[in-house]
Amino acid sequence: MSKRLGNLLFIGVLMGIAACTSGTPPLPTAIIQPLLVSPTSPAESLVMETLPPPQTAAVQPTFTQPVILEKMSHEDWFYNSPDGQWTVQVSAAFPVTAEGSISGENYRVSLSVFRADGGQRWKILDEERPFGLGYTLPAQFHWQRDGSRLFYTEHGIPDGSPTILGFDCGLFRTDLQNGETTQLTAACGSLRAAPDGESFAALQGGRLLIHRISGEVIREISFTDFLGLGEQSGWLAGGLVWSPDNGRLAFSILQNMAGAAEIQTSFVLVDLVTGSVRFFLQNQPGQYLPIDWQESEVLVIMDTFGLRYRLNIRTGEIVPAG
Repeated sequence: MSKRLGNLLFIGVLMGIAACTSGTPPLPTAIIQPLLVSPTSPAESLVMETLPPPQTAAVQPTFTQPVILEKMSHEDWFYNSPDGQWTVQVSAAFPVTAEGSISGENYRVSLSVFRADGGQRWKILDEERPFGLGYTLPAQFHWQRDGSRLFYTEHGIPDGSPTILGFDCGLFRTDLQNGETTQLTAACGSLRAAPDGESFAALQGGRLLIHRISGEVIREISFTDFLGLGEQSGWLAGGLVWSPDNGRLAFSILQNMAGAAEIQTSFVLVDLVTGSVRFFLQNQPGQYLPIDWQESEVLVIMDTFGLRYRLNIRTGEIVPAG
């Protein structure tokens, strides 16, 4: 399980993929509580038993082995809605050993959303989950434009993943009027609901699928040939976001996957009105994911360290987010 701690710290700096996701801020470093160790009994005094001379025998000291009690590493992440009216809280508890590595077969996760004024709080989930080849957490939080609904995915972080992407399985919608949560799809990929809440998109391999909110596929775009990726191998797509007016989508392509240090990012723009699919910035060193699109021509992107930048779609200029 030691690899999972590494992944936990890695996502702590990021995601949900994620985390995935408005966008996720840099995740806090895990706080591991002090471990409880039972006190070690002092050595018993040496007791001498007198026998008929000339022989003597000694009772050897008896030591009690320390017992290491399992403790939990508790994590909390908070995400605000664009209008500042709601806050999402994700909490997770991971069992850890005395050395600080993740141990055990299960972890616990809870998700809730509450109003900033304290008026309402909805508990969305609170459950124990088994570890598999990694772990999953709710992530990729985004909001309907009118602020009435929250969308999120289950973002998976696999063991030994060298990229920022992870994977998403399932897109969920929570009605903030009554707290009711609905699973819109169980599909895996990069999943994102449109700002108007009437449709959602799924990025799966070399395909971009547009669904009605009911799940029906209304459009499919195969982009590998448009982007000249058909003859290439070792690329991944992710970080799907919608434009504020629902008319465009953007995502990133990670290439040169032979080694983490060699990975480059190219950014793709899809215009649903004209049908065009094109790169607008290519071969940027490092890994970047779009995480939000609030302004018409500016994306918010994030790197592997959780740092955020503003990417101008027209000029390709990248500057640190203020």
